Amino acid sequence: MAPFLVPPEDARHRLFHGRGKTLPGWEGLTLDRFPPVLMATLFDDYPAPRLDALQARLIQALPALGCDTLVVQHRHRRPAETRVVHGTLPAAPWAEEDGLRYRLDFERGQNLGFFADMAPGRAWLRERAAGKRVLNLFSFTCAFSVAALAGGAGRVVNIDLSRPALALGQVNQQANGFGDADVHYLPHNVFRSWKKLHSLGRYDLIVVDPPSAQKGSFQVERDYAKVLRRLPKLLAPEAELLICLNAPWLGADWLKTLVADNLPGATLEGRLPGAPGFDEAAEPALKALAYGYRRGDGS
Repeated sequence: MAPFLVPPEDARHRLFHGRGKTLPGWEGLTLDRFPPVLMATLFDDYPAPRLDALQARLIQALPALGCDTLVVQHRHRRPAETRVVHGTLPAAPWAEEDGLRYRLDFERGQNLGFFADMAPGRAWLRERAAGKRVLNLFSFTCAFSVAALAGGAGRVVNIDLSRPALALGQVNQQANGFGDADVHYLPHNVFRSWKKLHSLGRYDLIVVDPPSAQKGSFQVERDYAKVLRRLPKLLAPEAELLICLNAPWLGADWLKTLVADNLPGATLEGRLPGAPGFDEAAEPALKALAYGYRRGDGS
């Protein structure tokens, strides 16, 4: 772990990405730094002596990393179990990125409310959001919404099944000084809300970042095509999209084919790079594809 337990020069959150299979023996470990918190996430059930040695080494590294608290999450357990093993959590923990703040929730469950691997996606949206109408599908805690507002978006619509996640999104909006912005939070099932989304206008930018599997709501292989087929009714005549997928068992070619078959008028412009720290030995689990869109006759 020694090469990874040093302060990063580029303000990355992910210090070590064992899930990328770049270091044999530690494929079930990730390390994330949210000063003053260092978080270790375990996807495998390591033997107690090895886990004890790891925790001792991480506690030793805290001061050099600008941290004083170690949190260990056992993601391999059902439900996931999160423990503070050293120090004390701050009353209001945050992740900071490009001058913006995103509230973290260490009691939510397995997700903190912020996905560090999507940093390039937030930067992509922020760069082109000025004056645009933005739709954030499967918005979760609305990090994309904050990035769009920072880029000068004229309107942002967030939709997600989880009311608590959207409430955290509102906290993020207020914390970044966008309290008066034109933002909508819809706690609805996307598949039952197309008319509502359409009533709020055609969109210049749409982000589609669904969960790979959400019980009773979304299964990527069954439902992603249904979402894509609905988008032409929501898109402005000329628009841009960020089409995302985080499913290790499905490759980028699967997603490209899905878009080609179900979203006429969309042209692939490129694939966003991975976030710093998320090194992968093979194709990354996260795919984020940027598309341009031009409406054809009859759309």
